[in-house]
Amino acid sequence: MTRCLIVRPQLANQAAGGDAVVYRRLESYLARRAAVDVLELAPISRTAQVVNVAKGIPPEAARYAGARNRAALAERLARARYDAVLFAHEAAFPLADGPMPAGARKILYAHNAQSLIASTDNSPTGRLLRMRAVAFDRRWFGDGGADVICISRADLLGLRRIGVDRADLRVAPPGAPPSVALTARPGVIPELVLTGSYAWWRKRRDLLRFAARPPLAYPILTDNETALAALGGQARAVGPAGIDWSAGLRFALITDRFQGGFKLKSLEYVALNGLILSFCDLSAEFEGLPHAGEFVRRVASKAQVAAEISAVMAQPPAEVLARFAAFKAACLARYEWDRCLQPLGEAVDSAAAQDSSGEPSAPAGS
Repeated sequence: MTRCLIVRPQLANQAAGGDAVVYRRLESYLARRAAVDVLELAPISRTAQVVNVAKGIPPEAARYAGARNRAALAERLARARYDAVLFAHEAAFPLADGPMPAGARKILYAHNAQSLIASTDNSPTGRLLRMRAVAFDRRWFGDGGADVICISRADLLGLRRIGVDRADLRVAPPGAPPSVALTARPGVIPELVLTGSYAWWRKRRDLLRFAARPPLAYPILTDNETALAALGGQARAVGPAGIDWSAGLRFALITDRFQGGFKLKSLEYVALNGLILSFCDLSAEFEGLPHAGEFVRRVASKAQVAAEISAVMAQPPAEVLARFAAFKAACLARYEWDRCLQPLGEAVDSAAAQDSSGEPSAPAGS
């Protein structure tokens, strides 16, 4: 049986964020076609992270490149023979700089193109780190000795803009969560919902920027403590469990302004009957779906958020809901988990397909 080692950052207990969802789904999916082991990487000290940044590793990718994690990987590779070694986050990529054991295929799966994330920071320090992020992406996404897979179409387009345009670069996005069906007589409800975690400073920065603007006339439903503190009287402390998602179409906020990776909450919102109002461009992920431009809208200000809600509320609800039903069905079909993870499964299968000389097969998708 094919053997695969997944190398990824360590998860906190009961972690439920986007990365945790992807890891658990990925591990379950691959376990149906291979014997899967997981090596969790422990964060290194802040001092060591600073040293890594000084060496040119982007801050978001510098947390795990330490001697202890390298030793743990070397020990695991010496103990067992693997057909595939999957570095399942770009923060694990610096540990992939050594040769793989004979017969093992290296697979790199990035959750964020670092160059795309860094492009949102225009400070002098940000510009310096941006150049390093570009160099990091060119180094790893250009690794000819590995299957390289990114998580979003936006990342793929961003990589092409910095000169990474390999023909075998593939996309394996996350899938959608279970869908909530609308009631027999749904409405269009003038409420905003805001879910997700804001522990990452970039997400927190953009949330605070949104909160600082004059309040909207529409309530914002959230149970995130950071969001409640930032929004104050603009928000109502109502979590997902307290919302009747089947009652109708609501308006769903994404306050992130930075590009990079896949906004997993966008699929959550669609499954929960949300019209997305996003401060970052999500069009690449929904391109080609019926009515995508109507139900995934990019906004630049709170005033535009209010204007978009007013425009939708002025339309006949039955017509809006009929178009949403077509969009939602197509979206959930595109983002079915097994379909989304297929490029990773094919990469693992390809790694196990050795020719008679024992040399690894060509990269999957080439």
